[in-house]
Amino acid sequence: MIRFGTLLVLLCATLPAPNARADTRRPHVLLIISDDQGYSDFGFTGNPRVKTPNLDQLAAESAVYRNFVVAPACSPSRSALFTGRDHLLTGVWGVPPRANLHPDETRMPSFFKAAGYQTCHIGKLDSVLVPPRSPADFGWDKWVGGGGYQHKDPVLYTQDGKSTGQGWSVDLWTDAALRFLEENKTRPCFLSLAYIIPHLPWVCPAESSQPFSQQGLSPALSSCYGSILQLDTAIGRLMDGLKQSGLDQNTVVVFLSDNGMSHNASAKSSEGDPETARGSGGGDRELSAEGWKIRNPHRLAGHKTQVWENGIRVPLLVRWPGQIAPGDRTQFAMVEDVLPTVLDLTGTPEIPHLPFTGVSLVPSLKNRETQVPHPDAFRMTISGPGSPKNPAGNAESRLESAHHLAVRNQRFKFHGFPDGTAALYDLETDPHESVDVQDRFPDVFKKMRASCTEHWNRITHSGRAFAPPAAALKAR
Repeated sequence: MIRFGTLLVLLCATLPAPNARADTRRPHVLLIISDDQGYSDFGFTGNPRVKTPNLDQLAAESAVYRNFVVAPACSPSRSALFTGRDHLLTGVWGVPPRANLHPDETRMPSFFKAAGYQTCHIGKLDSVLVPPRSPADFGWDKWVGGGGYQHKDPVLYTQDGKSTGQGWSVDLWTDAALRFLEENKTRPCFLSLAYIIPHLPWVCPAESSQPFSQQGLSPALSSCYGSILQLDTAIGRLMDGLKQSGLDQNTVVVFLSDNGMSHNASAKSSEGDPETARGSGGGDRELSAEGWKIRNPHRLAGHKTQVWENGIRVPLLVRWPGQIAPGDRTQFAMVEDVLPTVLDLTGTPEIPHLPFTGVSLVPSLKNRETQVPHPDAFRMTISGPGSPKNPAGNAESRLESAHHLAVRNQRFKFHGFPDGTAALYDLETDPHESVDVQDRFPDVFKKMRASCTEHWNRITHSGRAFAPPAAALKAR
């Protein structure tokens, strides 16, 4: 077995000559992704119990998009992130085996590689390693990542083979990231760093969970918040490393989570608690009703895999000292915007690609008062009631009415339910999605209902949605 120290050397070995002349004045790009970290899992969003001092500091130095949505599960969000396109158009309609990115989708690192950047991915390999293709086929020069959700002593995969790491995954991956940045500080580099925290199982060092157990929080919530603190500490090391390497001022740092917080709530145990009961898919909860209320102080509805706000709303941070003024942005944005935004922000030329679903947010980054015209965000429930069952099968499984779909914009959100009913929520006054206002805003309701149907028909008729595993493998 290759020791992890050897893997770090291999990871940071001399890279092949870039496709274009490197310009050392061009900014580095560091994309950080956390896993299942919901809107309420941060101090800077208003949670008084969780401890995220380094992420709070990063937010204080960044443009912060609080009205930002991803997809309700990891593979859909990551496929949209790396392609700038609606995940259904990329062939992804859930987690494996429903996560089959079409091989003709141009991934984020390919743009930077063509512009002379060194490219690397570290961490979770979702939508990066797409068998039988390797990350190299999609633009990553180097990679090191773990299999599954092994928070300690993970199996590691690199371009040079498979081995076992020693220690906490979050620390191993942070070490690898710092080494890559240090080795490439004189030439532009792109690094995607995908942590697996706070995805279940919640395990962390005792010193990380102890501050929360001392507050009287349950063992489960203490471990959850302890793992988030462990992640926050690693991000603090990462940001300190940027400064020590002299890269701090010329690195664009982007941070987001891939979806909202996980919660396997049962309807029975949620009785009397409508925010947690709504849309429940059955099964046992990891947290008690009281623990869930503590973790969800914003009282957002739903959870991971669902299109309620708690499944898709997370904050987006974009930091570039001297170029982007810190502060909140009221602009509505979605995960599909990240790729076109970063390309525009860094002046990286586009290479041939399928049409972006997202738009560049740069005008709003440069001027916090600017509102970029933005398309509706279209979302589909990934698991449970209203999720796709067998879209490659009979015609009924392709009906819009068989699914729980949502259309989201700056202020309003439309839900189409699988029982044929629909609802409209004014998120400006009702972020909890508790009062249907379709009668108060009939024109908005009609327009967004039509938008939902238009999105569904366009995507399902594209010939790209719902790629089955066998067909996807054959295509590759």
